[in-house]
Amino acid sequence: METRIVQRRETRLLLEDVTKVLLYFPDKQEVEGVIKDISSQGLRVHIPPTGAPLSLPQKGETIEISFITINIHVTCRCIYSMDGQEGSLLMGFYVFDPDDQARLRMILDKID
Repeated sequence: METRIVQRRETRLLLEDVTKVLLYFPDKQEVEGVIKDISSQGLRVHIPPTGAPLSLPQKGETIEISFITINIHVTCRCIYSMDGQEGSLLMGFYVFDPDDQARLRMILDKID
């Protein structure tokens, strides 16, 4: 297994409001999710069964994620999606824009 250059942080150390996000998929579908872990280069998002989208973004597809309570938006690429428990989804996203990575570092500073 590869060693990560950038450390991931569990979001349980953040306020619950900060972990709530809206995902804007390419087909204009909006879905609510909760961040499970975060780094300056990406995030893993849990989508509950009630919010599971009808069509998932394909690997490499670009979407926008909006942090609901802190008014931060990042553009990222889907790197995986997998079925979770009881109909939920787990999705991983890579944040490729340096400015968006800086925004994620601001959130990570709240954990440290």
